Amino acid sequence: MKIAILAGTRPEVVKLAPVRAALAARTGLEPVWISTEQQGALNAQALETFGITPDIRLDPPSPERTLGGRFAQIMDRLDDVLGRLEPRLVLVQGDTSTTAAGAMAGFARRIPIGHIEAGLRTFDLDQPFPEEGWRCVVGQLAALHFAPTEAAVRNLLRGGVARDRIHMTGNTGIDAVRLSGARATPAPLVNGLRRVLVTVHRRENWGPELEQVLAALVLLRDRVADIEIVFAAHANPALRGRVDAALRGQDRIRIVEPLDYLGFLSHLKSATLVLSDSGGVQEEGPVLGVPVLVLRDTTERAEAVEAGVARLIGTRTGAVVEAAVDLLTREPERLRMVRAVSPFGDGFAADRIADILSDWSPDRAPGGDQIRAAV
Repeated sequence: MKIAILAGTRPEVVKLAPVRAALAARTGLEPVWISTEQQGALNAQALETFGITPDIRLDPPSPERTLGGRFAQIMDRLDDVLGRLEPRLVLVQGDTSTTAAGAMAGFARRIPIGHIEAGLRTFDLDQPFPEEGWRCVVGQLAALHFAPTEAAVRNLLRGGVARDRIHMTGNTGIDAVRLSGARATPAPLVNGLRRVLVTVHRRENWGPELEQVLAALVLLRDRVADIEIVFAAHANPALRGRVDAALRGQDRIRIVEPLDYLGFLSHLKSATLVLSDSGGVQEEGPVLGVPVLVLRDTTERAEAVEAGVARLIGTRTGAVVEAAVDLLTREPERLRMVRAVSPFGDGFAADRIADILSDWSPDRAPGGDQIRAAV
């Protein structure tokens, strides 16, 4: 059974690489990796890390186009390749433009959709934007929903998805940490200083929110004398320019170039604390026993907050400084968040997905008849 795996961003590559390996190990399943090149260099970096050569590589969407224009380009190119490839199933992951465009292209071609990391919701279309909208769209189109947690299952049921379409598997991002963790040794500390790792890239934080976070980092450096703040830069040039203007040359604040997956795990392993608006970091930090302060007002990964290994703190300067200082100066408080537990699975989600697909047939798939009738 030919299965098209669609990916074009670093998170998709990280979370789909274990799935590709698990499918390839099963008799009768033929994974075909289609790279949309949505993220360019970051996508290539992740493919190299996992030793993946795409079976089909599409032209990248134009950076000059709007969000909708790039989405349309990805969908148009995927429509063409899916028409030629004729897979029995299209697998998409998460909530990127590739995810939603791929699901819509597959649906229009009457090909069943499998959604990995299904059911994540904030129930606020503005946070995160556009990801919340993209995953809601896929939630209506998918024939198979691979949900990472019980909360994700409940969200899908709340959205009207039939129970027999939903499979709780865990999150494949935890598989990636399990399979790659031994290759990432902790990055050396500088002058014995404790490391505070920071990432900011969400679209909703591109405005004044970024300025508030950057101001908070300088104040945090001034308040806690034995830390080094490491800001893992994002490839977006507009964001990078503002980060450089605020932090470049600051004592005990270091900006590092965009890290590959193993490089990021290395820095995370050696961190005392991580501040991030990334969804993936909310999953990876708890596995490695690093407390996560989430630079957002809402999260689709509330399980980490409920487990006590992450805290939602927003982006206001005062709130960021207060939360970080609290954990950096009160070690018992920080240690309560250092549990090295994962509320997102045990690291074997990809095997469960492969087992499910080994027994699955598109002819008797839940929703298969509805898909064909609707089109």
